Amino acid sequence: MSGHPAGDYRKLRRSLVLRMALVSVVPLLVVSAANSWLFFRLNRAIVVDQHALSLRHQREALEQFLAAREAELRAITERYTKAELREGELDRVFRVIRQQPEVLSDIGVIDSRGDHVQYVGPFDLAGRNYRDAPWFTEVVERGVYVSDVFLGYRGVPHFVIAVLRREADDFWILRATVSADYFERLVNVSRSGRTGETFIVNEAGLYQTKGAHGQLLAPAGLGRPAWHEGTRGGEEEIGGTRYLVTTAWLEHPRWLLVYRQELGDVFAPLFDASLLGIGIWLLGAVGAVVLALAVARRQVRRIRQADQEKDAMAQRLVATGRVAAVGEMSAGLAHEINNPLATIDTLRTWIQDLGGTPPIPEEDRREILESAGKIGEQVARCKVITQGLLKFSRRVDAQPERIDVAAFLGELCVVARARARVDEVTLDTDFGTLPPIECTPAHLQQIVMNVVNNALDATAGRRDARVLVSSRLEGGRVVLRVRDNGPGIPPENLARIFQPFFTTKPVGRGTGLGLAICYGLVQELGGTIAVDSAEGGGTTFTVALPVQAPAGSPP
Repeated sequence: MSGHPAGDYRKLRRSLVLRMALVSVVPLLVVSAANSWLFFRLNRAIVVDQHALSLRHQREALEQFLAAREAELRAITERYTKAELREGELDRVFRVIRQQPEVLSDIGVIDSRGDHVQYVGPFDLAGRNYRDAPWFTEVVERGVYVSDVFLGYRGVPHFVIAVLRREADDFWILRATVSADYFERLVNVSRSGRTGETFIVNEAGLYQTKGAHGQLLAPAGLGRPAWHEGTRGGEEEIGGTRYLVTTAWLEHPRWLLVYRQELGDVFAPLFDASLLGIGIWLLGAVGAVVLALAVARRQVRRIRQADQEKDAMAQRLVATGRVAAVGEMSAGLAHEINNPLATIDTLRTWIQDLGGTPPIPEEDRREILESAGKIGEQVARCKVITQGLLKFSRRVDAQPERIDVAAFLGELCVVARARARVDEVTLDTDFGTLPPIECTPAHLQQIVMNVVNNALDATAGRRDARVLVSSRLEGGRVVLRVRDNGPGIPPENLARIFQPFFTTKPVGRGTGLGLAICYGLVQELGGTIAVDSAEGGGTTFTVALPVQAPAGSPP
């Protein structure tokens, strides 16, 4: 077993940074977006309410202004007769009125025939007849009238307030023109922002006061506005620009008071606050990412250290398992080696006896040569056993290489067969035609010997004990099976056999590490290990390994 490639830790670090950043930034983004949305709705509601409240107050102020002018004119008609006004009182009254801010620009008396019989003001309107003028008919019918803006004889936009006074069987009208400049200032007193404006349109949608984007008596872009109670606000697109428009109708005259402001101007403070919020969010996100980088780097460093410690522990466990497996085989192998050694010792004594009686007869010479040949055979037998044992027990670096599986398994089975003869177990082999595989020889050796030793332990001392080691190429993988006809594994133990330190062998016969180490080694080689067993029906271990070493396997 060996450490992880450096690329794995880089991927882990990137993954940790990404997850920690998402965990930190996404909730912050969601909260910021929710707050921005709620703040926008609240801000919009507040702005609309402020506009509506301001417009209500302004409507009340305008209605009071027009009512005051109407009351002022009615007081004059009640105080003076037409004759008195024509005889000079109108001039004196107008001088008194003009002592206040220049609200009225002129004043005049019109008789029942529509003739302008008395006029005080900057225009030459004396003698003009208004009998056919719409406002004249209205004031006769209603007794008081506030006109829309119109041009009239002056040729300039203006509007008038007129009141009717009846005397005996006749009547006359006192008419005054409201100062356009004063009324314009009065209407547009509630400007706000860069584009906010207040103006008045009549029922036909024509400007009654100047707008920032239009002139008096020009269409205001609102169509023919419909009557509604109270104030109403909403967004409208006029000339390709979005506006927040708030409206309220005056009762008398029927004028629509409009407050209009571009949306960009209305929500400019909100946009500024949003930019500030985005800046704060970006700073928080950058801080979260920096913190995630620092924490991820520290965590990966700890994980790398833990992996190194785990790999060192795994190496020690593998070595321990190897020593344990050698220990399990040592008694049988010692007995197996003792047999050739006893034969060698007997042949040595026999040669000495034959050689001690000179001259040596030809027949004895042949026996000596035959005995020497037998000694060589026994020595070769011991050499094979000890070499196999040394190959298995020595420490080998975990370097993947191409392995001839059949030849490799054959070498291992030589050592295993020596022990099998001692335990009176028949060890058979059946190796099919297999391609070379790329894996770590030391790991494959330990896997095979641990599984075979377990099979020999399970069948030792049983009548007609057999172990079959076979290998085949199945589905692009080399599959190794070790089958025995031992007592099998109880169902309650099947789920635990790959757990470390779990063993059913007597004390001193097993460490409980063999199969656990095998499981880890097989996983590292990119393969699988499985067991199939039934009580009284023997056990089969199946190890499947890829032909090619798995990607990212240790070099």
